[in-house]
Amino acid sequence: CLHSVGMPLQPGQKDVPWPCNVDNKYIVHFPEERAIWSFGSGYGGNALLGKKCFALRIASAMARDQGWFAEHMLILGVTNPQGVKKYIAAAFPSACGKTNLAMLVAKLPGWKFECVGDDIAWMKIGPDGQLRAINPEAGFFGVAPGTSDESNYYAMRSLSSNSIFTNCA
Repeated sequence: CLHSVGMPLQPGQKDVPWPCNVDNKYIVHFPEERAIWSFGSGYGGNALLGKKCFALRIASAMARDQGWFAEHMLILGVTNPQGVKKYIAAAFPSACGKTNLAMLVAKLPGWKFECVGDDIAWMKIGPDGQLRAINPEAGFFGVAPGTSDESNYYAMRSLSSNSIFTNCA
């Protein structure tokens, strides 16, 4: 992965809060080489190219070649009061509440929810016919506008440590 905001500072030039090259922005995927180049964008998701660019887009090409799937899905474990655990993989568009659903906390006695992943799932059908899924990421990548203790209490708690904030200027 190669990332550049595309705005090198000249000697004596003052920096700006949102560095990017407004006239030339490119995010280019080379699935055959498993490479990504990003130029001219200051967006945090592009600075973290391993996120969507690799874990979803390049991984989709890898998955096709190796017989598995890379999907834009959450994975949620649900255990009922009898102790039976099932997993749900759900696909929703960006910024619609996937992370909120993945971080669901049970309010009914005996029920338990476990977030396996909130955004990307790598899946393969096993030799036994069962669908297996993993989360290739560590952590969450949330869209912050509107997020508060009232809208997603547990997301706010997850920000208390070991967090990376992008586009906060």
